[in-house]
Order: sequence, then C-alpha cells, then structure tokens
Amino acid sequence: MEATVLEFHLEYNPNRKNPAEVFHAMGNFISAYQEMGQIIAEAVDSEMIFDVELQEVTHGSILAKLLLKVEEWTRPDDLFRELTGEMSQKEQVQHVTNKERIRLKKEMHKRGRSNPLDPYISDLDVALVAEKWSEGNKKLMPDEYLKVCNEGTELAEVIPFDPNFRFTGNVKKMFSSDQGHFDGEEIVEVFKPCKKATSKWEVISTRTNKRYCAEICHKKWLEDYLNSEIRLGGSDYLRVHAEYDVVVEKGEERIKNAKIKEIKEVITYRGTQNEIPT
Repeated sequence: MEATVLEFHLEYNPNRKNPAEVFHAMGNFISAYQEMGQIIAEAVDSEMIFDVELQEVTHGSILAKLLLKVEEWTRPDDLFRELTGEMSQKEQVQHVTNKERIRLKKEMHKRGRSNPLDPYISDLDVALVAEKWSEGNKKLMPDEYLKVCNEGTELAEVIPFDPNFRFTGNVKKMFSSDQGHFDGEEIVEVFKPCKKATSKWEVISTRTNKRYCAEICHKKWLEDYLNSEIRLGGSDYLRVHAEYDVVVEKGEERIKNAKIKEIKEVITYRGTQNEIPT
C-alpha cells in the first residue's frame, strides 16, 4: 500500500506571547488523530502505521507532516468534523460514535467487507479522544485554527476544524457505572508486538482470556526488545504488571486505557494447551 503524506497546518498568531503553547496544541491534535485512527483501524480489522515528522515551521504557521500507510476510508477526519460546539453529555458522545459506526459499515459494504456485526467503536474511547482534541483547542487564541489535508492540496479550499469545540463533560462520571479497574500482575500472551517505540502491543490475558492493546511503559525493556537484545518466540508469554479499566458496553466487558507498567519475566511456553501459564 502506498503511503499518503498528510499535512497538519496550524495557523497561529505570530504575535502571541506564548508561542510554545502552539506546539503543545499541535501535539494534542496529532495524538488524538493517531489514537482515533488506531481505534477505527482495529474496528474494521485494518492496519494503520503512523510515522510523524515535524517537517517545517513557517511564519504564522506550523506544518507537521504525517506519513500514513492506511486505507483512505479509515481516516478519522469525518469523526473530528463532528466535534463542534460543546460536548458535555454521554448522549452527545454516543451520537458521534454511532455516526462513525454507520459510516464505516457503509464503507465496508462498498468494498465487499460486510460483517454481520457493526464495526465496534467504544463511546469511552471517543470521549477520551474528544477530550484530548478539546485540550488542543483550549491552547489556541481566537484567530487560530487547524487544517488537515493531503500533501499538495490547495490550502485555501480546506475547511478548518472547529477551534471552538470544547469537551466539558467528566469522562469518569460519564462512564462511572460502566467501569472497573485492574492494577496488578498477570501473564499475557503476545498477540501482536510492535517494532515502534510509540505503538501499542496487542496481548491476551491468560487470567481473563481478554484481548487488549497496551502501551509498554517499561522503557528499558522496550528499548532492549527494539534493539533485538530481548527476543520473543511465537509461543512466549510475559509476566507483567498491568493497569487498565474494565468497561461494560452492550453487556460485554472490554479492556481500555491499558498500560503495561513493568515486564517482569519472559516465559517460554513448551507445554500443551492445558498447561498455558496463568
């Protein structure tokens, strides 16, 4: 698949007193865009790779270029276009989530990839991404805004995202009845490792048999793995200290906001299915 170069243009006031805030805002926008893109890719069983490079800074504008290997229809732009005005209620989050699910289902049908189940996107994930996008907007001055487009697009024809969007809800209270929390040791099977320091790993807990994506926060271990000083076989397990929320949606438990805080041991599995470590 050919890579697409996506441009984030953040128009800012060159006379602002705190120019560093503009870079912080850009960080919020790119992080939220990347997270939502990964959520959509997972929902439709696609793969998405983001390579982010801050390429150039010009007077009155910051330009960041993202190299994407992605199916065009899985980009999250449409969802972010829905983030306008104020979002304070769970029902507003659900409205945005449902519109994106419907869009993805139609796109999958066009491509002969229909599934009897709708593409699953969590309301909680959308709320967290909207909150991060809002944090970026809060750092902007009234005459500043963000545009996202493919490289080479005529910038004057690109409609900016709503810089006045604010997420004013409380995510914890909004989803409080749906959440549990785990913070402790468990053994996980590595379902999909990543060769990038910023990417999340997909693992399966042998304790609950639940699959989830987690950030590896044990940086020294991750560095050794990326440098091939630690190797994992196809049948290896990890004893880890993990932390995550357990969310109940549509009657099913799902793991969200997962972090692997420490990797304590690599367990080489040589037994039978009934002897999988737990």
